[in-house]
This record gives sequence, C-alpha cells and structure tokens, in this order.
Amino acid sequence: MTYFKVFIAFILLSSLGHAQEIEILKPKDAISISSLFEKFQTNHKFNFSFDADAIKDMQLKIDRNTLSIDQLKQKIRQQTKYLLKAVNSTSYILVQNDTITEVCGVVVDAITSFELTQADISNNKAIIDITDKNGFFNIKLTSLDTISISYLGYNTKVLNTKEFSSTCDTIFLQPKIENLNQIIIREYLTTGIQKNEDASVKISTKKLKILPGLVEPDVFQSLQLLPGINSPNEDPAGLHIRGGTPDQNLVLWDGIKVYHTGHLFNQVSSFNPYIVESVNVYRGGTSVRYGDRLSGVIEIESDNDLTEELKIGGGLNLTHGDLFIKMPLSEKAGIMLAGRRSSTDIYQNITSINLLEKVFQNTRVNVNGDNPDQIDRMLEDDLSYSDSNFKFIWLPNDKNTFKISSLFAENRLNTTRNVESLSEGKIEINDIFKLRNFGSSINWTSNFKNGIIQKTSFYASIFDQRYRLGANFIDSDMFIQNDIENLILRDIGGEYSLSIPIKKNQKLGIGYQYAYNETKYETIEIENFIDEEDISEGNINNPNNSHTVYLEYIRKTSKSYLNIGLRNSLLSATNKFLIEPRMFSSFEVVKDFRITASAELKNQQLNRYFGSRSTLANTGFLPVADNIWLTSGIVGDNDLNLPIFRSSQFTLGGLYTYKGWNIDVETYYKRLGNISSINDIILNVASQSNSDDFPIFSGKENRIGVDILIKKRIKNYRFWLGYSLSNTRVKFPDIQNSFYPGNFDQRHVFNISQTLKVNDFEFSLGWNYSSGKPFTKIVKDINAPEFGVRIGDETINQNRFKDYHRLDASVLYRFNPLKGNQWKGILGVSLRNIYNRRNIINEAFIGREDINFNQFIESQPGESLRFTPDFLIRFEF
Repeated sequence: MTYFKVFIAFILLSSLGHAQEIEILKPKDAISISSLFEKFQTNHKFNFSFDADAIKDMQLKIDRNTLSIDQLKQKIRQQTKYLLKAVNSTSYILVQNDTITEVCGVVVDAITSFELTQADISNNKAIIDITDKNGFFNIKLTSLDTISISYLGYNTKVLNTKEFSSTCDTIFLQPKIENLNQIIIREYLTTGIQKNEDASVKISTKKLKILPGLVEPDVFQSLQLLPGINSPNEDPAGLHIRGGTPDQNLVLWDGIKVYHTGHLFNQVSSFNPYIVESVNVYRGGTSVRYGDRLSGVIEIESDNDLTEELKIGGGLNLTHGDLFIKMPLSEKAGIMLAGRRSSTDIYQNITSINLLEKVFQNTRVNVNGDNPDQIDRMLEDDLSYSDSNFKFIWLPNDKNTFKISSLFAENRLNTTRNVESLSEGKIEINDIFKLRNFGSSINWTSNFKNGIIQKTSFYASIFDQRYRLGANFIDSDMFIQNDIENLILRDIGGEYSLSIPIKKNQKLGIGYQYAYNETKYETIEIENFIDEEDISEGNINNPNNSHTVYLEYIRKTSKSYLNIGLRNSLLSATNKFLIEPRMFSSFEVVKDFRITASAELKNQQLNRYFGSRSTLANTGFLPVADNIWLTSGIVGDNDLNLPIFRSSQFTLGGLYTYKGWNIDVETYYKRLGNISSINDIILNVASQSNSDDFPIFSGKENRIGVDILIKKRIKNYRFWLGYSLSNTRVKFPDIQNSFYPGNFDQRHVFNISQTLKVNDFEFSLGWNYSSGKPFTKIVKDINAPEFGVRIGDETINQNRFKDYHRLDASVLYRFNPLKGNQWKGILGVSLRNIYNRRNIINEAFIGREDINFNQFIESQPGESLRFTPDFLIRFEF
C-alpha cells in the first residue's frame, strides 16, 4: 500500500511539473525575461518580484520548445548575473548572484611558451591583478564576470568565469603581427628586440629587458649592441651605421626630422625612453619612403596608449630626472606630457664628473675629478640640458587616427676661465653656448573598407645653435674680442601616401613628399680697441625646395618578401632631378634558413661639416659650436659650390634560427661619391692651404664589411656575440691620389653580452672590443703656412691608437609594493668600464705658441670614459 502511494505521488508531481511548463514558439531566439515572467504568471498564476528597469533589456537564449520554472531558474543563473529564488510554491524573487568563484591561470607566450611577467588582468577596464614572475595569477570573480588579459606586444585575450576549469589553466597570448611587417625573429637579442621581415630591427622599450652597462633603456645606446652599429668616440648618441657618420642617419620622432640627438655633448640620448613605444632601425634595404640621408634610418614612435587609463611615472638617475603623465580625455582621445631635466648644475657626483671630464678634456674648461676646486667651479657654470614632449591622440572612429606631437630639447653652457698667453698676457675667456631643437608633427591615418590605407602628415623642425666666444685681454691694448657664430636650420614638409592592395599578399605604395630646407650660418668678429671698434661679418644662406614622388611594390608570402621601389626628387637649390631605385628581398630557402639581398641608390643634399674656428684661437679651444649644417649648391659670398653626396649600396645575408639559436650574417658594400670636407684641419695641413679661403675638398669613399650575430637563449639566460669586420677607404684627389683609412675606420668591432633573470632580479654583463681608430701624425714646422705644422713622414691616417676594450655590467630589481596594485618600481645599478681602462678614442688639436710667439697647433689624445657607476630609482602607477 505504501509503495502504491509513492507511485501515485510521483505521477502527480510529474504531471504537475509538466503542467507548469510554457510553450516557446521560436526556440533558439532571444526572449526577454519580462515576457517569460508574464507567460508563467498568465498560465500558472505565478508571482514574480523584480526590478523592471534592471531587466528591461535583458534577454535569454532558449533552445527548447517548452520551458519549466526550474529550467527558467537554470537559464537565468547561466546567462545573467541574477538568481531566481522561490519564496513559496507560487512566488519568486529575482536577486543578484553574489556567488564568488576563485580562478587562477598561468599566462605564457603562445609561440615560445615562456611565462609573461606583469601581464595585466582587467575587469571592466580596471586592472585587478598582474601576473607574478612565473606568469601566475589568482583572483576571485562572480560567476558571470569577464576579464581581459593583456601584455604589450600581444593580442588581448577575453575570458569569462565559466571558461576556467577547476585547475589552473595555461593561457596562451598570441604576439601581435602586422600584415606587411612580419616578425621573423621575435627575440633578436633579448626580450623587446625583434627582427622584421623587411630587415629592420624593432626595439620596444616597454618590453626591453636589461642590457650591459645600461641603467635605463637609452634609445641610441641600446642600438649599439646590434652588429654594424657602433660609436667610435664612445658617445651614446653618436651612432655610426655601417661606416656612415651620425649626420648621415635619418632620425624621425613621430615623423619629425631631428637634428639634435644627444645631450651633454652626445653623452646622453635626447629621447626620453620612458615615453617611447617602439624604435625601428634600418641598417640597409630601406624603403623609398625614406630619403635625404645616405646611411641608416632610425624611426621612433612615442606612446599611443593615451586613451586607456591615467598613468604617471617618474624617476631619477645620477645625471637627470624625468616625469610623464598620460591622461585619457575620453574613450577616443588622450594626451601625454613628459619632461626631463639634468642635475649637472645642481649637484655633482662621480657619474656627471666623469662625463664632463671626458667631454672637456684637453680644453680650457678641463675638468679634474680629483680637484675639489674644479668641481666647485663647474657648479658655478651654467651647464644643463632638458627636453619635453607633448602628444595628443584622437580616434574619431575605428577607421581614422589623428595625432599631434611635439618635442623640445635644449643644451646650455655658460662658463668663464682665465688663461695665460705669451703674446697677449692674461685673458679672461667667456664661452656662451645654447642649442635648441624644436619640432612638431600632425599625422592622420585612414583605413578604408577595401583595404586602402591613406596617410597624411605635416612636420616642422627647427635647429638653433648659438655660440659666443668672448675674450677680455686684460694685459693688452685690445680690450675685448667677441667671436659669434649663429646657425639656424629650418626643415618644413609634408607627405601624402596611399597603400593599395592589388592582389592577395601584394600591395602598391604611392606617395608625394614636399620639404623646405633653409640653413642660415652667420659669423661675426668684433674687436674693441681703446678708441675704435672693428667688425667683420660673414653669412651663408641657401634655401632649398624639394619635391619627391615615390612608388613601391610589395609582395609577401609565407616564405618570401619583396620590396621594389623608385624615388624621384627635384631639388631647387641645385636644379637637380635625382632618381633612386631600391630593392630588398628575403626568401626562406629551407625551413629555418632565409637569405636576404638589397640594392639601393641614395642621395643627401643637407650635410654637416666640421669647422675649426674655436680651435684656431691662441687661447686654447672649446669645440662646441664647430658643427655646421649646409645645403648643397652655391652658398656664401664666395660662390662656394657644395655637391650632393651620392651612394650606391648592396647587401647579401643569411639568417638561421633553430631551437633558440639565432645566427645572422650580412655582408655589405657601399660606394660614395661627391663627398666633401670644409676646413678639415688634417686636410688643410696636408694641402698647406689657407683656412681663411674656406677651402673645400671633394672626394670619394668605399666601405665594405660583414656583420655577424650569434645568439642563444636557455630559459631565463641569454647570451649573444656580435662581430663586425669592415674597411672604410677615402680619397681626396686634390690631397693625394691614393686611398687612405677613413677617420672612423675600425676593422674589428666585437661584443659578447649575457643576461640572466632570477626572480625579480635581472643581471647583465658585456665586454666590448674594437680596433684602434686611425690618426695622422703632425710635426711642428714654423715655416709651414698653415697651422705651423706639417704631416709627418707617413701619409694621412697611417697610424692607429691602441685597441679599445671595456667591461660593463648592470643589475635591475623590479618590484610591486602592493600586490595587485598598479604601482610598479625599479631599482637599478650599472657599471661602465669596470677595470678602468684608459682607452684612447680621438685626438684634439690645441692652439699653442712658443717663446718666439710662433703659433702652431698641437695634437693631444682624448681618453674614453673612466670607471663610471650609475643608479636608478623609478616608480610608475
């Protein structure tokens, strides 16, 4: 009897359950929750309590023909952030689901499977956690929360709570790959340095790990670890790319041509690394988009993440401090402000003293770090540098991007020294130097549905250099003498380009560029006698308008890359029409092995020359304003004709990658014509010409070399070996008929570096070696008409300094004071030239006079930086 009652009860309950169902007319369609409540209320007299405004737009996906009240509860729990709870058998209330679920995961690179440290975990655009040193995170979420996992250089991944399993999942982030700039080596040297398919090397400073001797990711100093890029004078900002001089490099900041790249006389890069998103450097095979320079291209893009969230950062090292702020104005607009300021005129330390000692050695402002009086005197001098940046981004829609950028850099020097001259007695020398580089740009990019990309840009760059040498002849009838040099360079231009897809994996690039260049070089000599004043002036002004049209064809497949282009320019200053064909190709012969080749013609009409005005003074010298930018063509009152520099370049290389090994070998040959030199001391001495005649010498130059990189990564340990073998030969027929080594010719340049990451610490150690630079011996000869000296028994540059080598190291500690908070910190220490080797890197020419008042110049060796530590403390939030 009991079993019969249970059976009857089961049948009745089942019938009741079926009786409480409602019919769904269109299953798989989204149905509003409120309409479902109405059906249950109409058909079964159920009562529902809920917030009508909260669910008015909320819908459920139903995949059944009928729906019971229990099934409705389940659907609401799965698809919304609410729960449907029973008050009694016919009454229900809709409440928020507060069930908390704990989830965890490990974030790794989808290609290498290496853990990604400090990846951002966000919920509703707010960062709620970051991954630790092992890529691990552990957070608590509600059942319907959605999180975003992001890391610089990778595609963001979005996950909801239900996608996590009961164990910690491995979450793979895919690296971002641009369509026509495919990455072939993601970690060329270390994290943050990659090689692209077009042979360019990209550095992402935000991802850049520690490098030997660097306490911060200095843009230009980081590039010197690449084979084929070095600085023979050990100046971080003085980059020589495959034999080319720094003025032969095209440097762009957000599309602005930059002429001043180094602070403190090239000892510090003038670009703030903490607001740089990426740096692309081309050592060869450059696109026809880039013109006006013979050597490499360095393209710097500042941060673009200005619309995401407020970010503030700042730090101090032993030479300067910096601060930046990135602030969203809306979801589609944001601004960035950044600035750096030196501490050299505020306080002195071993780092600033050593840098100044290197810069001013063999000059009248000689700095001796062991002499407290000289250190106090340097603090009295006005010696400082600063730079500032502004950027505005507006994203009106997903097809258009509008950017405005500006930069400002300044260097100042005001120093007074007393010197003794046999002929003139006591002289008080006052050097006032000011250098400024201001630039701004506007960039607009449009992406059309058919794949066409339109870019429009305008830029303006002004380089202003002013120098005054004042001499107060205390014991002479000549009371005051002032030598003034002013140089202003204006570069204004714009570009319009289209990238047009013509077939699958093929594109056509078309562009027009306009540039207006003007250089004004002014010299004034003022001599104040007791009752008269003598003034002599000289001016050089040569404006130039250039119109350029370029066309390039790009074809890319999974195994090959081809870029063929033609650049055509018309120059008003020389009335020349220049044609520059260029080609670059890359092909994967077999798996993991690729060959590359390039051929290109280049021209440069705006060139930098070195004068020697301050060198000729019998009061010593201070060569801070001896750099002169001049445009090719007829310049000056003497109808000086400066030729256009021309170059033909060829490269051939091979690249092999296998199981963490990278082996990259590339050979190159460059032939330069129409190179010219103005007032070069050695050439003037060799020709015994008179410097007052402003002599110009024309010649040619050949460069040949091979660059080799071998790199290996073993988990968190990396090492790489870079080697360059090169030969630069120069000939000026008016001086001598045979070729001789170029001034910066270094046959062998070698470096071996290694880095290791242990928990939150990063360690690096690097050793650098290079052949000694060539130099020319000069011999005193009072009968010589020029400088009182002549060339020795050898010809030009037949002698070399001793080989150069040094050992560098650095340590960084990255910390997060409050775990899960956006505050981040860095402590760092670097050591340069650890064993304090006294390397000779150049020679200086000093004006002298003997007891018979015969004036002549004397050569003095210039030494490299001594053992120099640096320290960094930095915070960002």
